[in-house]
Amino acid sequence: MQYTLVRSNRKTIAILVDRQGLLTVRAPKKLPAAQIDAFVQEKRAWVEKIRARLAALPPPAPSLTLTDGSTLPYLGQTLTLQRADVRRVCLRGNTLLVPQTAADLQPVLRWLDTQAREQLAARAQQTSMRLSLFPKSLRFTHAKGRWGSMSGRGTLSLNQALLFCPPAVIDYVLVHELCHIPYPNHSPAFWQMVGRCMPEYQVHRQWLKTHASLISFLPD
Repeated sequence: MQYTLVRSNRKTIAILVDRQGLLTVRAPKKLPAAQIDAFVQEKRAWVEKIRARLAALPPPAPSLTLTDGSTLPYLGQTLTLQRADVRRVCLRGNTLLVPQTAADLQPVLRWLDTQAREQLAARAQQTSMRLSLFPKSLRFTHAKGRWGSMSGRGTLSLNQALLFCPPAVIDYVLVHELCHIPYPNHSPAFWQMVGRCMPEYQVHRQWLKTHASLISFLPD
């Protein structure tokens, strides 16, 4: 196996596998090359296992830019950004018009924030009514690790990145979090309730796993 060798004052050998599956071996300065090669060959099975896991990961989501023609997912659709002679960001069909004067992404981010508070809040209310499960408060986050959460005090938190998901997937997240009101855990009883409320929930759960990179679509 080919690898990049980095020698230092360390006392042990370490193998690093990057996102592309390339190897970097860090080794002590005076360790013989033959011993390093033997160590790498000994770890071949482990390296191939890591490479297989990396290959199975979904590709990282592209970052949002102001470039004409760049796209962003939105409620199961794909929007195309276009600079235009408009005063504020607005949606026309599947085209998101952005003011020519916009110097950065802030106008788009403000538009998305407004959409989250309108679209996600409305779906949350509808789902609460359907399940007769009502949170005490609702807030929106930009967390990079969670699509939603339900606090012990009854606060439903929704990630603004849910706007990039199809409506049915958003509804699954809402059902999941609302079912934490009677079951603040992931016990069998909790999943049974989720299944009763949404029999096809596993399809949407898998969609979130496959498209996990969307949660980092927006810039920090």
